Amino acid sequence: MNTYTAENHSKAQKLSPANGEFVVRVMTYNIHSCINAKRKVNPENVADVIRDSDADIIALQEVDTGKTPGENRSQAQVLGEMLDMDYVFFPVETNGLRAFGLAVLSRFPFQDYYYDWLPNNDRKINPRRRGAVRVTLQTPVGPIYCFNTHLSLYKRERSKQLKALLDNKWLLSVPENEPVIFCGDLNSGSLSKTYRKLTQHLIDVQKSLDDPLLPRPTFHSRSPLLRLDPIFISQHFSPLTVEVKINSETRTTSDHLPLIADLAMKNTRLRG
Repeated sequence: MNTYTAENHSKAQKLSPANGEFVVRVMTYNIHSCINAKRKVNPENVADVIRDSDADIIALQEVDTGKTPGENRSQAQVLGEMLDMDYVFFPVETNGLRAFGLAVLSRFPFQDYYYDWLPNNDRKINPRRRGAVRVTLQTPVGPIYCFNTHLSLYKRERSKQLKALLDNKWLLSVPENEPVIFCGDLNSGSLSKTYRKLTQHLIDVQKSLDDPLLPRPTFHSRSPLLRLDPIFISQHFSPLTVEVKINSETRTTSDHLPLIADLAMKNTRLRG
């Protein structure tokens, strides 16, 4: 277990409640090490996609370091500075100066953050490490707990990893009266056991609205067929809008498309 002393900034801005509700915009996005369709490392493209979304909380997967010549900073730090956001970066894998993992960017201050690795079946057969990040964000309506993960390509490993995430070190560590947002790349679709188990505990935002255009796939970005990148929420939130962002920019910036959701929290949690 590790408590990560994150690289972060102190420039976060608190949002104000409006119309009796507090609304937060959340994005989950596998950024593919900021490698675009031309095989060029271009964090500016990713920053533009995030900036255009106007999201308040961004869960990123496949965040890298050392990809750009002469640049050893994490892409979480680079994007945080470009967007003027706080961030937490968990290097799930390290190899010399290069690190690869998960990040959360936020307009809200980080009250707490925690990371750990998830189980592997056999690292000799599959050395790829997997992990998760839990952050507690300070908002005008109290803390919001946000989870970010990237699960295995292999079914048996995913099962073990999800079992760990549903235990008292992760989801069950959050008090029942506190709001939860769970994001990530599950590497499995909505017919999988992984997905079905998560829906026993949390709500899939893409299926929460009566919208004939939803749900929509997020992978592959140029010809999306699979819905690998969900946002799940606890019952404290009411989804207002949900969008898989598809345009010329998102089709070429990463191999995944970003999912964005506006989430309203009832005024019962507003604090003076």
